[in-house]
Order: sequence, then structure tokens, then C-alpha cells
Amino acid sequence: MFATILKGLAVIILFLFLQHSSIHFFRQKTTMYNTPKLCRLIIAADGRFTNKTNLLSPYESRALSNSRFKTAFCIRNAFTSSDEDFVTQHMKDIKMLLNLTPLDWNHLSHSLQESARYWVNSSQGTIHLASITQTLTLRLVLVGIFKLEPRIPPSGDLFFADFARCINESWILAKGPDILSFEHNEELRDCVTAFFPSSDQFQRDENPLNVILPGYETTWRVALRMFLEIRRAQNEIWVDKMVSFALHPTRVQFQDVEDGISVEAMVSEALRLYPPTRRVRRTFRFDDDKNGAVDETFAADIEACHLDKIIWGTDALEYKPSRFATLTEEQKEAYMPFGIPPFLCPAKPVFGPRMVGMVVGILFLALQEGGRWRLVGRDKHSANDYVSGGRLNNDRSAFDDLFLYLNEEMDG
Repeated sequence: MFATILKGLAVIILFLFLQHSSIHFFRQKTTMYNTPKLCRLIIAADGRFTNKTNLLSPYESRALSNSRFKTAFCIRNAFTSSDEDFVTQHMKDIKMLLNLTPLDWNHLSHSLQESARYWVNSSQGTIHLASITQTLTLRLVLVGIFKLEPRIPPSGDLFFADFARCINESWILAKGPDILSFEHNEELRDCVTAFFPSSDQFQRDENPLNVILPGYETTWRVALRMFLEIRRAQNEIWVDKMVSFALHPTRVQFQDVEDGISVEAMVSEALRLYPPTRRVRRTFRFDDDKNGAVDETFAADIEACHLDKIIWGTDALEYKPSRFATLTEEQKEAYMPFGIPPFLCPAKPVFGPRMVGMVVGILFLALQEGGRWRLVGRDKHSANDYVSGGRLNNDRSAFDDLFLYLNEEMDG
């Protein structure tokens, strides 16, 4: 009897210890840096700024900081693997997937146009802004990279919306102490199976989320805010440029500076003002004479570098695409929306920026064709509280209550 009680107490103590360790892990102090030079060293996992030697390789430093995503999504990609050879090959494979032909881009444009029209025509006059943006972004990734059409008609966008929602919810949980493991996330697994029935999602190397997450998760938030910035600016030239690019997504159209501005500059400014990844974390391991090896977490505050008024001027918090006509060397060093070598995102040169531009352009095109739409909050209250003032809120869920509402009284 007494032995049984002792065993029970031991189990309770062990449980409390593990719970405390888990909480401690997520509360582990992170040292933040916000100058471009130091941020670049952190991203590269270079410990020289601490006058110490990082005992981990750069790939190990990145993988450790992203380990929670391995659990949440059952993935093994360039962000979660510490194997340099694997990462190198994975990046080569991704670059091949992102190398779309002009015909691919044209096909992608038509696919997104059909999807957006379906949303408008079946909306009954109300469209949830975040949902349509997420759906268009996810469709772009699945059709553009995985070539899933023609299996997915526009009417399948309800499944896209569910898939996007599952990814978002799982991502949020992965950032906190209560990670929902992929094995226990039945809804997310069902979404993956619906689009990729032949894939073995429990094999980390084969899970389609390896490619979906980096493309989708970091893009839709930028696209949504860029749409809001252009809309509130009430600049018809900007809108026309975005629509023209969505209809003809070529390099020439993207870089065309007629009318004094290019789509490329507008996208670049959106990426500056609302960086896809606000902070990049790395785990460093240092030798401690007293305690042996000790891990410390450092974060590069990309958002701070992009918004620094000393670097970007007093209008740093404003959406001003013209600033990209001529950047200073200091601004070039501070601009890191796609990371830096050796961890430069393969989508940086073409796919990533064009992806943002196409989603935004398609949104404007669909709304132009569908009548006059106004932006409203939940219960049709004014959207001024969301979009008035300076820089828009960059929190993930900041615009969950925004809707596009068909103003029939203004038609005609």
C-alpha cells in the first residue's frame, strides 16, 4: 500500500516537473536586437557579436528555433533540418518548383480570376476579407507550385478556406506552450489528404506542408495589408497598375514604371512596412565553464529594421512606394523581407514578390467587376477604426472582423 502511494507521488512529481520544464522552455528569455548589422549576424547564426563561439552550426541553430513546427506540422524542410546536405538539395528542389514559365503565370492568373469571381458571385453581398485573401494565396501556392488543377474548380474554394483556417490555427498553437501535434490534429490531416490523397503525410520528407507553409503563411498577411493600403490611398493609378499586372503577370508588367510607379515598387514597400517574418530567432550554444554547454535564444527584429526612422526617414511608417526608386546603402542593408545569405528565401527574386502582387491585383479586379464594395467591420459597423491613422496593425488576427459589403445603393 505504502509502495503504491510512493509510486503515485513519484508520477505526480514527474508530471509537475515536465510541465514546469515545458513552461520554462516557452518562457525562456529571448534577447532581441534591432540594428541591421546585428540582425544579419543573428540570422546567419554568427556568434561573434557576443564575443563567443556558437557551438552549433548555422543549420542547427535555425532548426532548434523552429523545432516546434516539426511537431505541429510533421515537416522536414530547410527551416527545420540541421542537415546541411539535405537543406542544400531541398533548396535546389524548391527553386525548380518556383521557376514558373510565362505560360504558368498566365494559367495562374486565370485560375485566381475564376476563384475570385466565384467568391463575388456567391457572396450574397458580403465577403470576409481575410478568408478570400487566404484562399487566393493558398490556391496560388497549390496551383502554381503543385499544378493541382484541373482537379480543383472554383467551387472548391470552400475547401481552400477550411485548409487555410486549419493552417492558421495550427500555426498559432505552435507559437505557444500548447502545441497540437500533427498526429492529433485530425482536421489538418484531413485537409492535406483532401488535396494530396496519394502523399504519405506522416513521412516528414514527403509532407506537402513542407512547401505550402513557407509560401502561404508568410504571404497572405502582406497581401491583405497591401490591399488595404492601396484602397485607403484612393489612388486609381495604383489600382490600375495592380489590375494590369494581375491580368498580364509578366516581368515587363511587374517592373513597368509608366505613370511614375511600378508594381515591383509597390510590393517592395508592402514587404518593408509589413515584413512576412517580423522576427527571426536563432538558438546559440555557448561553452560555460561552470555549467557546460548553455543554449541562448536571440532574435533579429526585422520589423524594427524596416521601420527605423533614422534609416528610412520620418515617413517610415507610411506606405510610400516611391522610396524604392532610389535606396541608400543603409536602407539596402536594413531591408530583409526574405532573409539574407546563407538563409535567403528562394522566392526572393521573382515568385514571392509577384505572388503578393497577383493576389492584390486579383482582389481589385474581382471587386471592380462585381459592383461597388465598401469596407465594413463586423455587424456592418464602420471600418475606420481598422484602417484610419498611420501604419496598419501587423498582428495576425488584426483584420479578422473586416468584410467587403456590396453597396447596392451606389450601383448604376
